[in-house]
Amino acid sequence: MPERSSELLPELYPELAAPGGLRAALAREAVRRGHCAEPLDPVEGYDPAVAAWCARGEARFAVYATNADEREFRIEISTDSGWRWGAFGSTGDLAVVDAILHAWRDGASIDQLRREWTLLAADPLEAAPPGRVVSTAWRLTMERSPVIRPGDAELAEALYAQPALRVFFPFPSHGEFSLLSSTADPFYEEVPRAVPSGDGLWDVVLHWSRWSPQTPSRVLGSRLRAREAAALVAVNIPAGSGPAIEGGWPQPPATKTPVTGDIDG
Repeated sequence: MPERSSELLPELYPELAAPGGLRAALAREAVRRGHCAEPLDPVEGYDPAVAAWCARGEARFAVYATNADEREFRIEISTDSGWRWGAFGSTGDLAVVDAILHAWRDGASIDQLRREWTLLAADPLEAAPPGRVVSTAWRLTMERSPVIRPGDAELAEALYAQPALRVFFPFPSHGEFSLLSSTADPFYEEVPRAVPSGDGLWDVVLHWSRWSPQTPSRVLGSRLRAREAAALVAVNIPAGSGPAIEGGWPQPPATKTPVTGDIDG
């Protein structure tokens, strides 16, 4: 898996092209808005030009400019206990980042911040702008972000290397790696999943579906390397599948309401 870093894209983030990158840009924005320009630190594993963080006791405020497709400053704020899942947000406006950072440094709680800025959410995928939940999930997966379950690194990279698979929602769970057609419960799984078979090898399984109970599970390939497994998944995408819809899968009229909380397709 490549290092969790991104090269600076001046066409998307021109204010970061000056020396100091994101940290210097935030300092300049703070001065412009009359705020105290306290220094931020680089984020380990990321290009220092595109990621920065600071601490307030055990809490942490981090911001990333790593989206290569669209301008986005991604905010992650942990709680005072150090728990990572506090507040997440996305904005294209560096002034908004500075305003939230200033309020947080002045002692605002997570609840106060979320009331003041509705762009903040309790989950990183809830905070993703409409139309970008899947791409956000993939980016967090490829960056090995600790705020999601990234799954096996080698397999995640191999799956992402298949363009046809990037339109599905990555969902690693219990060692397996599913690619879903919906981003929330009720989940829908129509693409074969990768199941570990030991020694770093994978089985590719077309899983039984609660939506089509007459279709049994079957193994399409056994003890494959990550790249082989990803390629086999890609060539077995059912016709007409994808891209993943944002939200839960619409329930077919003839089926009963499924039990929530699983991803058995």
